[in-house]
Amino acid sequence: MLRGLASEWVRHAVLVDERELLAGMVSARDVVSFLGGGAHYSIVEEEYEGDLYKALREVSASRLSYAAPYVSLSDDFARVIEVMLEKGVGAIAVVDESGKPVGVVSERHIVSLFADVTTNVSVSEVMTAPLLSARPSDPLVNAMRLMISRHIRRVPLLEGKEIAGILTIKDVVTFFASASTQARLAKEGVERVWSTPLSRLGSKTVVTVPARVDVGDALRVMRDKGVGSLVVVDDAGRPLGIFTERDVITKVVKLKGVEVFVDEIERVIVAARVVH
Repeated sequence: MLRGLASEWVRHAVLVDERELLAGMVSARDVVSFLGGGAHYSIVEEEYEGDLYKALREVSASRLSYAAPYVSLSDDFARVIEVMLEKGVGAIAVVDESGKPVGVVSERHIVSLFADVTTNVSVSEVMTAPLLSARPSDPLVNAMRLMISRHIRRVPLLEGKEIAGILTIKDVVTFFASASTQARLAKEGVERVWSTPLSRLGSKTVVTVPARVDVGDALRVMRDKGVGSLVVVDDAGRPLGIFTERDVITKVVKLKGVEVFVDEIERVIVAARVVH
């Protein structure tokens, strides 16, 4: 499953039972928890005496899974957003009339419908601040545990007040799925792998956006750049916070004066503050 998440790059894997009915989901966050970021690592400690290499080969994905929230093919997008907010998840399964999963709807699918729309909501109103960050020299395990404890998927890397890179949960999963890391786990043990500096994993290219930019414009940048977050900066380029897909789903629709409606001509969902 680890290699599958990394190669396909998806943040959620759907599990089915012997009848091919929906049996659960595993998220990248669950995987990082197992790799040493959180509570799932207790399996490695208690049953494998800390041997993560062996545990990765023997522990079934179902042990990391959770009951999968789902919608049916006939449900509309309003129901999708309602379930996401109610369950506090970033993706939900879609099942057919027999209960078999036929797909997944994620935050990225939803927020893509808002791109290019003028929302009259600035990024600064919905960004997550203050910015949770790490230094490029910090060990990997510190960032993993920060991700799990604070329920985040991205950790900007700062040298003082300068942006030096960003580490994503995808980077962590891809790192552990690689053959070279697997070889290190077998030969050197998990502690040495955990001590890998973040500069070895994180991307040095960070996409930023001014705090005053409209949410719709920011989402267009995210779509065009193929990223799920933007570091929000002030006029001097100093980081203030981070703007993510999750911020759109959980915050924009709750702002005073924002209304959500469907454009029947273009068949898209629009969220915008109504300006009189």
